[in-house]
Amino acid sequence: MSKRIKTIFMGTPDFALPSLQTLFENEDFEIVAVVTQEDKKIGRKQELTAPPIKQLAQKHNLPVFQPQKIKKNPDFQKLMEDLKPDLMVVVAYGQILSQKILDIPKFGAVNVHASLLPNYRGASPIEAALLKGDKETGVTIMKMEEKLDAGPILNITKLPIDPNDNAESLTVKLGLLGGKILPYVLRDYVDGEIQPIPQTESRATFCHKIDKEDGLIDLQTLTAVEIRNRLRAYTPWPSIFLMVEGKRLKFLELDIDQSLKLAPGAVKELSKNSVAIGTKDGSIIPQTLQLEGKKPMTIQEFLLGNRVLLSKLLTNPK
Repeated sequence: MSKRIKTIFMGTPDFALPSLQTLFENEDFEIVAVVTQEDKKIGRKQELTAPPIKQLAQKHNLPVFQPQKIKKNPDFQKLMEDLKPDLMVVVAYGQILSQKILDIPKFGAVNVHASLLPNYRGASPIEAALLKGDKETGVTIMKMEEKLDAGPILNITKLPIDPNDNAESLTVKLGLLGGKILPYVLRDYVDGEIQPIPQTESRATFCHKIDKEDGLIDLQTLTAVEIRNRLRAYTPWPSIFLMVEGKRLKFLELDIDQSLKLAPGAVKELSKNSVAIGTKDGSIIPQTLQLEGKKPMTIQEFLLGNRVLLSKLLTNPK
């Protein structure tokens, strides 16, 4: 197929930006519409802010659509049909699409998913890989079906997970990887050089949408390694925290010592400026903390006025 591929792009967050950018720059593709979520009020000032994808689309003078509920919007479906697209590309859009919408393009809809499918279908595949302590992840490009992340696979590209990666850094890496490979995979697919391969349903695993309360750690049931994995998965949001005297105590940076065995919640002074906190197995050694209503502090700064607060952990481990 030599003509330009008429493409509808659907996406919302920063993760989707490299994919839209590379398709826009590639002469094989004509972006006929960009579909994204509605503008939202964000931050302390609750300023109405456009999604990152809308901002990029407007920079390139691409037509933008922001339907509220796509499944119950026949006018939007008609609009998409009138564009007569060859392809629909969906990257972290944020709404479930009906089969009627998926069937509009000549070559169907293709999704960029941040995991090695069928592992981690769902809303938080990057966090799920970090929670598990996986050594590698990657990007799967698949043909979409109405069932969640279950469509046949066009391409899988792997990426090693650095021990220092967290959800923020890994999201950037995977977004760039998806954008890099996407134009070539799509062109080969449209040209018939790639045949979609069905996923193995028996191997499928799932992950849920992250909630603010997922960051609450239980020193009685979690090991030091598991807590470190949670910190990586939940940075920058929702972060990990304990409740101490009714306030959230966030752990922004920590080390672990698997050989230091303390009772869960027990606090041991290692030096004037360092403490260890016991978990189910091993200890965590906080480096940067943030008490609710306060600014982030190094452990040295924190201990100047909060040694008594840390001593409350043993009687209030949750």
